[in-house]
Amino acid sequence: MKLFIYSPNNSPRLKYISKFILGDLIGVESEIITEIEEVYTKEFVINYSNQDGVGLQIIPSKILFEKRISHQELNLGDENGMVTLFSNKNPDFGFDVFSAAFYLVSRYEEYMPHKRDQHDRFEPEQSVAFKNGFLNQPIVNIWAEYLKQKLTEKYPSLEFQAKQFQYINTIDVDYAYAYLEKGVIRGAGALVRDFFTGNFTEFRNRLSCFLGFKEDPFDTFNTLLTLHKEKKLNSIFFFHVGDYDVHDKSIPIASHKLQSLIKGIKDYAEVGIHPSYASNGNSEKLEAEVIRLSKVVHQPITKSRNHFIKLNLPQSYRELIELDVKEDYTMGYASKMGFRASVCTPFNFYDLDYDAPTNLKVYPFYLMEATIKYYFKEGPEKAMKYFEAYIDLVKKYNGTFVSLWHNDSLSEWGQWKGW
Repeated sequence: MKLFIYSPNNSPRLKYISKFILGDLIGVESEIITEIEEVYTKEFVINYSNQDGVGLQIIPSKILFEKRISHQELNLGDENGMVTLFSNKNPDFGFDVFSAAFYLVSRYEEYMPHKRDQHDRFEPEQSVAFKNGFLNQPIVNIWAEYLKQKLTEKYPSLEFQAKQFQYINTIDVDYAYAYLEKGVIRGAGALVRDFFTGNFTEFRNRLSCFLGFKEDPFDTFNTLLTLHKEKKLNSIFFFHVGDYDVHDKSIPIASHKLQSLIKGIKDYAEVGIHPSYASNGNSEKLEAEVIRLSKVVHQPITKSRNHFIKLNLPQSYRELIELDVKEDYTMGYASKMGFRASVCTPFNFYDLDYDAPTNLKVYPFYLMEATIKYYFKEGPEKAMKYFEAYIDLVKKYNGTFVSLWHNDSLSEWGQWKGW
């Protein structure tokens, strides 16, 4: 059973977004046809044209048939209680769902001039989703369900393959240890600093860990692996193996203890790269870090999430593609909860400059504990309320929920008491 899309013109953009919406989101096979005569021989048709005729008509906008990046008139509207983009007066379907979804999923707006924060990141406040009040909704999934409803009304016998909710547990390992394995100079310097600043509690804790009397507080990995095995989780640990820098204070990869930890994690869960702050925009540094981690685990590194959620399109994704990374988990915001790409389903990155889809699969995340603590200034007692709301929302649309935690936030130590 196949759904046909009639469009007088075809394009890589239309192929990409129609396959995503119809295939990945609502579960129906589709094919684009460009000859009007063919329309009358098909049972199930979306008429993606200005020509009146058979099929469910959706009036097309220009964006899917352009080959450049340019300012777009978004024509915001409201239909069935939903915010819509590329709206029109068509009685069948009041907005161009394909163009609207493409604009958001491709992150078109991030290619346009915009303000960036102190870490050179796209600010969520600059997004059309934030400005129009739908950042906290997977609006593309919602639109897709509305399209499915309309198609069902017009074609009751059209069948859709049911989609299933999925959960991926991800842990960012910025600092594998609080005290250990930082090298003699860093370790001794920290002890001296604690002593002469009068921070004797920290001095005793650090010294006790050095002498082996206490476990390092950030070493939560046994707990994490126990949960992973008991709950049968699909888990990914992203390890930071970059050089020491202002925003990169990870454990040196030369540490045998760190290497042993990574190998042990790899026996039970998946291991990915957590590219350093300094590697963002520096392809040589990124390549060096990927090689370091691959040598430890003795296999190619195919999964990535950038440190500090630094993501600059299209450069960040092109650099990953060059290194044969297959999946990225950076698509989200550090300072806000919500759906950066307005969707809760993984999608292939579309490179607008090259006007072509890529093989890099993007797995969006929607909130992390650090956002609640550092940006919202709230404690652990409210954390699960936020998580539960997003889990329920993603379940509603049979999406993929990617949780983002850090090994240190689960340490029950210092500022993370209660988490």
